[in-house]
Formats: sequence, structure tokens, C-alpha cells
Amino acid sequence: MVQPPAGRWLFTGGDGRLTAYAATATGLLRWTETAHGAFEGPLPIEVPGWAGGLSLARSSQGYVCFAGLRRAPQGDALHVIVSTQYQTGRPLIDWSDLGVPVGAGGGGDDPVVAGPLVVVNQNSGSVHVLVSLRHGGIVRRSRTPEGRWGQWKNVTDRPYAGEFTAAMAAGGPLEVLAVSADGSVDRWAGAGGGRFELRDRFGIAVADGTLTVLETGKKRSTYLWRYPGDDSLVAWRAATGTAQSAGVMALGGPGGRGRPGAVRTVIGEYDCTVLAQCGAHGGIEVTAYVTENEGYGTWWAPIGDPAVAATAPQPGVDRARRLVVAALDRTGALLLSRQDLTQDGLVFGPWERMGDHAPSVAAGQR
Repeated sequence: MVQPPAGRWLFTGGDGRLTAYAATATGLLRWTETAHGAFEGPLPIEVPGWAGGLSLARSSQGYVCFAGLRRAPQGDALHVIVSTQYQTGRPLIDWSDLGVPVGAGGGGDDPVVAGPLVVVNQNSGSVHVLVSLRHGGIVRRSRTPEGRWGQWKNVTDRPYAGEFTAAMAAGGPLEVLAVSADGSVDRWAGAGGGRFELRDRFGIAVADGTLTVLETGKKRSTYLWRYPGDDSLVAWRAATGTAQSAGVMALGGPGGRGRPGAVRTVIGEYDCTVLAQCGAHGGIEVTAYVTENEGYGTWWAPIGDPAVAATAPQPGVDRARRLVVAALDRTGALLLSRQDLTQDGLVFGPWERMGDHAPSVAAGQR
């Protein structure tokens, strides 16, 4: 079965070409845009012992970093593994094994609850991989820009049985937003010297599998999730030295399902945030608003045929600076709709099926 990663899975490479990724029971699938705008793939990338948990992040140089879980050859211990793709369409480098995550207790038998997540520092190029453990809280392991990995270290020893996500806005600290068992939402932020501090705690229900984060300002990230009462999207960001927190903000509309996709781009000379979701009435919907102006509300518009059965919509930007929205259909095939720049406003063309789903093809990469 083809599954989208928990976060972003559509990326623009250093050469402007798009690449989309998905996870399977045996590893990854990759679709790569050609010079003429078509897509090659999906290319299966099998990973021995693959146990899922695929997470991806893009560096400012256009590199895509990967993290996942692999079962040890002997036993059921889950190891965190990482890799990198340096150029569009090129093979991933060999997977590196970061071992079994070690929590506050120091043992290696603490079961993984969620993760891993991979985050890239866009200023320095360092990479951070985070994992939530049932007893040991949230732990991280970091790689320097020179490529040296440190040891597993605690973000917090408080256990989190729910979802968590992480972000590192340019110039800001690594921060983690986690949902606790008692229903509170906690934000932990790096405080120097490898320490993390609990900076925010507030009570609100979060629908499982809907947390999304996007850098929206200098040292600022905005978090989005669904409120389970009506499946509507809400947004929240922490107060900074230059801006106060507006609290939890409702984005409006009839709600939807699943995790929304988010990207930041320029539309009509305005810095905008673009969101895509599976709408409450079926089909994929998109909205755009001036970044950090959620308080003015959002207006959702369907893309293409509302009867198209697709999931996990992910917006992006192609080399022509057009907005694109990718999604996966019920068979695991990649669907793509591109912005029509000949039309006024945010108008998208019809859905196009990119490549053929062929997971049985022999893997050409490790």
C-alpha cells in the first residue's frame, strides 16, 4: 500500500524540477519531473528491513534529507536510518544507521511511539532527527554541517503518546510541538547548550494525524491542525520578540479531513501561504492568504473535478513559478494540477496522472 509521508513530500530541486515521494511496505517510491514537465516513475527504492516512519526535509541548497525506521536483522529493535538525495533524479546515498533511540532511562528497549522526524537548519546546514519514545519522552540526534553525528539527547523526558512535529525557522531555535496524554499542547524550544525549555502550554483538542508546520516569518513558525469537534483547521504560533501570539485562530470553511499541505510563495507581489486539503464535500480544495493574516479568514476553492478521489494534497512551486498541487489517488498514483497563469486569480488546470504505479518493478537503488 502506498502512503504519503507525515509531512512534506513534494519538493523543488536546485534545478527547479519537482520530485514527489511516497512510502510503501518495502521502502520508497519516487516520481521525478523531466526537463519537459512530464514525470518519470514511480521508481521503487527498496530498503532492507524497512519499518516505515518516512520523513523528509529540504535544505536551502535543494538537498532532500530522509529519515525512517528499519528493523534489526536479529530481533525486533527499531533502528533510525537516514539518507540524502543531493541532486534531482540522482540516487540516494547509502543509508546510515543511527541505532536504537535512547531515552531518559538510557535503555534501548523503549518503544517508539512516533517518528522519526527530520529537520534541517537552513542557516548552518545541520540536520536534526527526532523520535518520540513511550517512556523516554522525545529525543534527538543531530548532524553537524561537516557530517558528524552526535549522540542521542533528550529534548524532554516527559512521555508523549500523541502526535508531535518539529520546526527550525531560519535564525531561530529547534522547537517541538507535542500533544500530551492529558490533551494539552506543549511547545519545547532550544535554549542553548543542548537544553530545551517548555515555552508554551495550552489546552485544545487536536485531531490525530493533522499536525502541520510552516515557517512564516523571521524566527517564526505557524502550526496548523484540525479541531476534532468540526474538523475545521486552526492555526497557532508562539509570541516572539516582535510579535504577540494571537492564540488559536480558526481558518474558516466547512472543515475537511486529514493533514493539510502548506507552502509559502509570492502571489501578485504578496508573501502568501497556500494550503491544500481534502474538503468536507469531497475533492481537493485550496486556499491562499497573505502570510500570518489568518485572522481575516480563508476561502476554499475546489481543484478540478470534485469527484476525483485523492488524498494527502501537497502544494508546491515549479520552475515556472506556478503553484502546483500534488495528491495520491486510491491506487497510489501521483496526480498533479498546475496553476493556469493565463487566468486571473488562483485558477488551476485539470488533474493529470503522472507516470504509472508499478511497485513490483525491481529496485534500482538501496
